[in-house]
Amino acid sequence: MLHRHILTGILGFLLFLGGSPGLAYAQERYATSQLRSIAEKTGITTSRDNGFHYAAARWNNLPVSLAVEDGVVTHIGYALFTPWQRQHLPEAQCNFIERLLLTSDIDGFYGKTFSRHLLEEKISLDKGSLNDLRALTLDTSFFFQTSIENDKRHIWNWYVYTANTSVQRTITLSYPADANLILGATVNELEDNLPSAARRFKATFGEEQELATSLYQPVATTPLYMVSGDIFFIPELNSNRYYILDTAGRFRLTQGQGWVCEEMANMATGTELESDIALEVQLVKYGFRTETFRLPLRQWVAWCLGQGCRPYFGIMSNENGLITAELVMNNPGLGYAHVMKLTFSAETVKSGNGVAKARLNSYVPMSNVKSLFNENEK
Repeated sequence: MLHRHILTGILGFLLFLGGSPGLAYAQERYATSQLRSIAEKTGITTSRDNGFHYAAARWNNLPVSLAVEDGVVTHIGYALFTPWQRQHLPEAQCNFIERLLLTSDIDGFYGKTFSRHLLEEKISLDKGSLNDLRALTLDTSFFFQTSIENDKRHIWNWYVYTANTSVQRTITLSYPADANLILGATVNELEDNLPSAARRFKATFGEEQELATSLYQPVATTPLYMVSGDIFFIPELNSNRYYILDTAGRFRLTQGQGWVCEEMANMATGTELESDIALEVQLVKYGFRTETFRLPLRQWVAWCLGQGCRPYFGIMSNENGLITAELVMNNPGLGYAHVMKLTFSAETVKSGNGVAKARLNSYVPMSNVKSLFNENEK
C-alpha cells in the first residue's frame, strides 16, 4: 500500500533549491521581456483578441503569427507551423522555433551576432540553412519529424519533396531541452508568471479509461488494485495509480473508500477525479523571494500536464491523520521539474473539500535535481 512506502529524507533537500505599429508595444502587455523587445524592434502591431492568430501580420515580407492570453501577448514569430500542425506538436517548441527564426532577421537582437547566439546556446543547423527554413513559411507542403535524445536535446527534421516525391532537401535543427531558452524567459519571469499562467489555463479534465485487465495488479491484504507507473529516481516517488472494483465488476479509481494516500496519489497524477481540494501554495523564488497563491489541486495538475509534465507522487510521512507528500512534475521536453511539498489532513481527502498546504520550487533544472539525488546516494 502507498502509505507503507515512506520517502526518505532525500526529497527534503529538493525544497531548498532554490494602435499604430510604432505605438502598439507601448499599449500591450507581454509575457516576457523578449516578446516586448521583438514588438519594439519590428513595430509589429500585437493588438488582438485572445487566441492564436495564424499569419496575422507581416514583417520582412514574411507572415507572422501571434498569440494572446487574457490580454497578454504570449507569442510573436514567423508563421512556420499551421494551426493544424500545432494540434499535433508541443506548443512551446513551435513558438521557440518561430520566434528564433524571426529574431534571426533582427540585427543584434541578442546583443551579439546571431551566429554567436546560436553557438553560445548550443543551437545547431545541422542540415540546410536559415533561408531554407524561412522559405517554409510560404510553402507548408513539407513533412517533418521531431524527437528528443535522452531527454536532453531536441532534433527537428523538415523534408521538402519534389513533384515525383523524391526528397529535394532536408533541414535539421537541434537545440537543448532548456526552459529559459525555449520559453524565451528569465528565471524571474518564469517564476513571476507561474501563478497567473496556471490559474488562467483552460483546463480540460480527463475521463477514466478502462485499461487491459492484466495491468491491474492486486495490492496485498487490501481490496485495491494498482496500475504501475514510472519511477522518478527512487521507487517511492512514482506515477502509480490505484483502483477498486465497483459493484458491476469494473475497475474504478479509488475515491471515497477511505484509502486516503492512494486517493491523493490518483488526484495528484491525473484529472479524472472531481474534488474541491484547493492548494495554498508558497512559491519559493530565486533570491529568497516568496509569493503565496491559491488554486484548485485539479487545476494545478491539469496545467502541469498541459505543459508536458509527467507527474510523480510519494508519501513522506503519515502521522495522526496529518500527511506530508512530495509531488514532482517533471517536464523532460523543457528540462525542468516543479517540486512541491504537500501537507494535508486525511479528512480533507475523505471529504474532497478543504485546503492542502504546498511549498513549491518551480522550474528546477534537471541537472540540479539529479545532483541532489546523487549526493545523497553516496
